[in-house]
This record gives sequence, structure tokens and C-alpha cells, in this order.
Amino acid sequence: MTNLSAEARQWGGLSSTSARSVLVTILGDSVAPLGGEVWLADLFDLTQPFGFSQRLVRTSMYRLVNENWLENERVGRRSRYRLTAYARLECADADRRIYRRNPRNWDGVWSLVLGDTVVTNDADKRTLAKHLKWHGFVEIGRGVWAIPEPELETANELLDRLDLDVRPPVAKARFDRLEELVERGLFRSSFELTTAESAYQGFVDRYRPISRSPLTSSSPLEAFALRTMVVHDLRRVRLIDPDLPPALLPDEWIGTEAFDLAGRLYRTVAAKAWSAVEDVTDLCLSRADSRLERRFAPPLSS
Repeated sequence: MTNLSAEARQWGGLSSTSARSVLVTILGDSVAPLGGEVWLADLFDLTQPFGFSQRLVRTSMYRLVNENWLENERVGRRSRYRLTAYARLECADADRRIYRRNPRNWDGVWSLVLGDTVVTNDADKRTLAKHLKWHGFVEIGRGVWAIPEPELETANELLDRLDLDVRPPVAKARFDRLEELVERGLFRSSFELTTAESAYQGFVDRYRPISRSPLTSSSPLEAFALRTMVVHDLRRVRLIDPDLPPALLPDEWIGTEAFDLAGRLYRTVAAKAWSAVEDVTDLCLSRADSRLERRFAPPLSS
């Protein structure tokens, strides 16, 4: 296979990106929806565009096993990796965060996690904060984490698998005079929207020129590399985006443009990218789960 590391670095700035991080993207974007199992040798081929050595890929996969993301099975001289139950749940959550936007209509109900009331272990506090941030929660008061959505399933499912010494309570709540709070800029400051705006602008500046190039002439492996880069960089932005519903966002929110741009690029190269996955691995698109159909679909109306 041709080494495309120069192009890959140009697309996504991979020179400063860890192999582990890119592998997590590949596992979530390309492997999880097709069954969640992959041979190590196939990953060597899939990661070749990014310039990672086989030793680095092997070490990164070993780390993911230690982090309970993967299980390793030896079959003769070959190694096969399988996503753990924990990783599958994380990938399902990532699907909601990366490929979908919040519904247009929101009834003003928030889900709260009251961490400071019972979580006293410092390690548990760090674990709780890390995972709540990734899933879109923002600390609006000391140990009080909030996300603007009416359902508590996300919080409850997350807390059930964090293995904390004490499980914090969850609740529903509403803000009085919400429109007034929006006008005063409470959510823009409390939810650090300026940071997210800057990250989204960087994403748009990086990928808008690429969207104007003749991507239809790219090879399957180039398409796979680009799609992986788009998802990887979007995932990094989504980590710092509180993912507020439109009612709490400023007009002409840059995140909407970034999401639409990512969706256009993803759909443009998707067919060739899946062709590369099927050529390199024994994974088959015909066995994909239904989540693929909902990636970058228009936001739900309710």
C-alpha cells in the first residue's frame, strides 16, 4: 500500500496526534458498527496512511486493553482484538455526540448529577468529571453537573458503569426566566462557548478548502484516511462543546457550520472509505448496525 502520511498530516495535523487517539477513532467509526472485532495485522494496514509504525500500533492497542477498551485473543501467530462491553457503550455514546445534534425542540428540562453531595474520593471525582465532560455535562456549581436534555438515561447509564465508590444522585430541573438568562449571556460564559467557537472555527478553516477539492478522484485508502481525520478532529471539538440546544446558542452558531461541513465530507468519501475497510479487513458493510444510517442525519424535530 502507498504511504500517505504526508497527506494525512496535512488533512488533520496528525504530526501532534497520538496513535492511540487515532485508533480509538478507527475502532469507533469503522470497526464498532461492523461487529467490533479486527485483526492486528489489518490495523497495521489501515493505519499506514498516518505514518504509524507497527510497533507503535501494537503498543497503543496494548494500552487500550489495559484501559478495558479491548480484549485480545491469540489465534496461532495472529492477534485479534474485540471491543469490550464498556467500549461498546462508549462507542454508542460517542455516536450520539459526534454524528448527531440535539433536537431543535427542547422543553427546558435539564438533567443534573449532584456529584459533590456524596463523592468524596479524589480519584472518583476526577473520573466523574472526565466522563461527564465527554458526555456533554458542564459543572454549573461546585460538584453540580448539568446537561440540557429531558431524559436521565444518559446520566444513569454512565454512572452505572463508572464503578465509583458512591454513586451520585441524578435529578431533573428547570431554570426560571430562561430567556432572560440567555440574553444576559449566562450560558455563553458558564458553558465557555468562546472556547468551543474557536475550536469549531479551526475545524472549518482546516476542512473547508478540502471540501472544495475533487475528492471523487481519491483512492479508497485516501478516502478512509480523510474520513477518519474528519471524525477524529470533530470528536476533539465535541469534547469541549457543551452541546447546548439551539435555544441556548447565539445566532449563526459556528458549530452548525462545522457539523454540516463534516457531514458533507463524510458522505462524499463514505463509499470509498468503506471499500478500503472491506478490502483490508474481513469486516463487511452488509453486516453494519442501524446506527450508520443516522450518522450526520438532519437534527430531530422533537
